[in-house]
Amino acid sequence: MNRIKVFNSLRVKLGIIAIVLIAIPLLVVSFTYSSTVKDIIKNKYTETAIQSVFETGEKLDFILDDIREFSTVITSNSELLYMLNHKYDFRADEYGRVLRSFITSRDDIEVIDLVLADAYYSVGAKKINRLERISPQLEKSSGQPLWLPTKSEEIEILSGKFKKNYFTLARKVVDFNTLEAYGYLLIDLEEVILEQAYSGILDSEKVEVLICDDQGNIISHSDKKKIGSSIKGEPYANEVLADINGHNYVQYKTNIDNVAIYSTIENNGWKIIKTISTDYLYEEINRIQRYFNVGGVIYGLVIILYILFFSFRYTEPMMKMMSVIKKVEQGDLTVRTEVKSNDEVGQLGNSLNNMIGEMQVLIEQLIREEQEKKEVELEALHAQINPHFLYNTLNTIKWMAKIQGNSSVSKAITALVKLLRISTNLGRGMISLKEEIDYVMNYIVIQKLRFRKSIDIAYNIDDDCMNLTVPKLILQPIVENSIIHGMEDEQQELNIEINGFVKEDKLIIEVQDDGPGIEDEILKDILRNASDKDKFSKVGLNNVNQRIKLYCGADFGLKVETELGMGTKVVVTLPINPMYIERT
Repeated sequence: MNRIKVFNSLRVKLGIIAIVLIAIPLLVVSFTYSSTVKDIIKNKYTETAIQSVFETGEKLDFILDDIREFSTVITSNSELLYMLNHKYDFRADEYGRVLRSFITSRDDIEVIDLVLADAYYSVGAKKINRLERISPQLEKSSGQPLWLPTKSEEIEILSGKFKKNYFTLARKVVDFNTLEAYGYLLIDLEEVILEQAYSGILDSEKVEVLICDDQGNIISHSDKKKIGSSIKGEPYANEVLADINGHNYVQYKTNIDNVAIYSTIENNGWKIIKTISTDYLYEEINRIQRYFNVGGVIYGLVIILYILFFSFRYTEPMMKMMSVIKKVEQGDLTVRTEVKSNDEVGQLGNSLNNMIGEMQVLIEQLIREEQEKKEVELEALHAQINPHFLYNTLNTIKWMAKIQGNSSVSKAITALVKLLRISTNLGRGMISLKEEIDYVMNYIVIQKLRFRKSIDIAYNIDDDCMNLTVPKLILQPIVENSIIHGMEDEQQELNIEINGFVKEDKLIIEVQDDGPGIEDEILKDILRNASDKDKFSKVGLNNVNQRIKLYCGADFGLKVETELGMGTKVVVTLPINPMYIERT
């Protein structure tokens, strides 16, 4: 038994947690260096790299497609085609003007050459040695764009002579209306455009990125010395070049393990390839391993010290709170726990003190409400017409009226006797809605004799509502209020309608009349339960409202809606299955 108590101790549990928190990091460190984790990290890196290479390929595809579209704009230019069709009518400077209008609209184009059978026009950077670039493949083409391998060419500008790497888009200039071929258009672009596009995936000096055509010729390379060479001597070349449209990775071995990640550029079938040594990946893992070792030791020491501090710092106020809770269980609501901090434990102590204070307030409130309920019940009982004496006397008068043939008096007394039967039944605080309606009906019989003006009342009560339980004597005061204030003017009749129905799990009873309405000041007096000596039961609307709230809760009671000249409507809201407290 004592052993169980020891393990139930919070301080012991915190000590166990400390041991577990120290052991887990050590286990993680030992397994992190395993080959399985290395493979996982390598695969994760490869997946990320494949995605980044693929996205770079899409970027390059967009760049190349833009250049291809630009070449189409030039070869389909109506002015240029007209000049080519009438070439002997135009001078070289006029061709230069048209070509220059195109090159000035772009920052990425270095040179535009127009090669004709007997002429050569060039705008842009000035090449010192013009290379022959009209290949047999270009000659056989029918106007579609062809991408030529990158060449290193020497150019001359104002500041001197320089060598630059150019890749070229070439196409035959064809008038598609006549299908006549006029010559060749060559657009030279600096290779650095491609390098800028893939620089985002060149994330280390140990990483190489290159672009090659479908024959393996290197168009661009992060190592500029390799531009113009071929990848066919590389171990990964055959597999990469054989995958015409895909993007994937190839593991290969030189003197170390490597991974080649590639993607195909849709525009022209070029490949963008990123190569990386797996030793580089493991180098990062080894660095992490060392961090784990140092961090594990520091972490373990910090956890041990923190748990020791925590166990004494936070369990002591908890023990004090447990002592306070036990005293509250014994009925002492005056005790409070001492709060010394603003952290979670301090907030817990404040919450405990607030809860005890609220319990104390609620108990005092319940006692006060119980006293108020008794006072309201006593007021309602005092307001009722006295019992047996009147009951027996009126019964005698009723039979005397019947013997003398006075049916009106007999009818009124019969109704009054029925009213007294409910009034004299002091042991019942609750009756069915049907009994309450019967009470109102008998009350109306008496009022029709009192007021010679016509009082017409209609009952629209759902059958399912008749057997529901309601507090006694809640509708008659409302109907009486309608009659008193509805018969004050000179109107000849008063119409009252009582509706009863269930809505949203609540019993709704509406008492509506077409009287003159009630002025605001008079309504305030009524709701303040101002006495009216002419009332039958002297139970006011405020009394009814208080009794409903005391028996049913604050969400239930009366709502009065009135407008001068339009009548008055009183809405009674009651629960369907009330948990009423019967009082004797």
